[in-house]
Amino acid sequence: MNRLCVTALSFLLLAPAMNGCVSVRTNHGYVLERGETELTATTGVDTKESVLAKYGEPSLIGTFDPDAWYYLNSRDAARAFFRPKIQDQTVIAFRFDPDGVVKDVEEIGFDQSINVNPVNRTSPTRGKELTFWEQLIGNVGQLPGAGGGGQQNGPR
Repeated sequence: MNRLCVTALSFLLLAPAMNGCVSVRTNHGYVLERGETELTATTGVDTKESVLAKYGEPSLIGTFDPDAWYYLNSRDAARAFFRPKIQDQTVIAFRFDPDGVVKDVEEIGFDQSINVNPVNRTSPTRGKELTFWEQLIGNVGQLPGAGGGGQQNGPR
């Protein structure tokens, strides 16, 4: 009986910890509805309004070409405290002519994507960089209001 209690107690204590090992999958962006197999629009027939009605607002609109709309979808998985890893990614690009009619639809898959790493530099700032101790001790002895904008003592 004692062994059974120890086993049950250890199971109850370890069960919540095992929850951290579960893989979590998330979808981001435009997710296809059930029964919808692909994102399509008829070139020369569909317009910006019909694309908005079918698929909603685009994820991105082209910065230099407002007649290019992009619908993004990515699926990633994360385990415990690790960073999520992208499992699948799809970009659907709609390009419109000046009249707002679809002239091209392109699907860009995960295999065609390029990983862009932003530069991690910082711009130098003017002035003196203070050490931790200079910052800590620098305000000792300064009176409140001395300097800019405080109350001034003396005749008016």
